[in-house]
Amino acid sequence: MTQHQRLEGDIRPGTYLIDAARSSVRLTATHTFGLRPVDATVAVRSGTVMVGTRPEQSTVSADLDAASFTTDDPRRDKDVRGKRFLAVGTHPAIGFRSTGLSRTADGWQLAGVLSVRGGSAPITLSIVDVEPVTDGYRIRATTTVDRVAAGVGAGRALIGRHVRVTVECRVTSS
Repeated sequence: MTQHQRLEGDIRPGTYLIDAARSSVRLTATHTFGLRPVDATVAVRSGTVMVGTRPEQSTVSADLDAASFTTDDPRRDKDVRGKRFLAVGTHPAIGFRSTGLSRTADGWQLAGVLSVRGGSAPITLSIVDVEPVTDGYRIRATTTVDRVAAGVGAGRALIGRHVRVTVECRVTSS
């Protein structure tokens, strides 16, 4: 009998649904001049994680609700949701589709394509933690996104180009 390699946390092969109500995406951007960081959240709409019998065969797809972008400043939120930045009226979703999962010396890396405002950019998420929970798994991943490369180029004089992203995801068997 062949033993299959598993991701940290012993995640089992199968198809899992992302539980949008118990998942979140946190963003941290800095002002160009190094002033205090700006933290934001974006709600997860839906997603699927398919874990292959070999981890490298796994795939992930997820959609975020661009209109849910929230910081501690309602005026900023309205501006970011508007035409200059996310353009949620014409682009209500932010998407991610994986293109490959690989193990490196630093752990698992999930490569994929981020779609924002009708454009797309390659990104790589570092899988930080996979923890079994009663009804599935809790997965945490991080990355840094070049917002200009992803199609959100407005505000270059005020907002740093790179945005730190932390994904906290709960998945349950489908």
